[in-house]
Amino acid sequence: MEMANNSTPKRANILVIDDNPMLLRTVKEMLYGSYNVSIATSGSQAYDQLAIKTPDLILLDYEMPYQNGGELFKKFRGDKALSHIPIIFFTGSSDLETVSKLLSLKPDGYMLKPPSKAKLVALLEKTLNKNQETE
Repeated sequence: MEMANNSTPKRANILVIDDNPMLLRTVKEMLYGSYNVSIATSGSQAYDQLAIKTPDLILLDYEMPYQNGGELFKKFRGDKALSHIPIIFFTGSSDLETVSKLLSLKPDGYMLKPPSKAKLVALLEKTLNKNQETE
């Protein structure tokens, strides 16, 4: 992790996008104290959050109404300002068809819902560290 000017580790900014408010609260509580967490319940709210602060990583629900996670993922990857941000999908579906579609987009990772804190933090750290190595 980067060090801030006072030599304390800089907390990564995580944007969590999911249409389930209960899951958003749960994930925010899991990550509280270790990360700066912003939340959005839709693609339009996500863009509002992105205008305020560029995240170091995005956790994105794959199956959402209106604009699903796959569509949003493609928009983020097509936007030069956002294309470098690692994206991890959340999904409640473990069926082969859904997981195959999700993986065909080539996200930086995926996790089944509901996440356990230990697995979520481990995946975030692995992804953030991998991303820092490539910068």
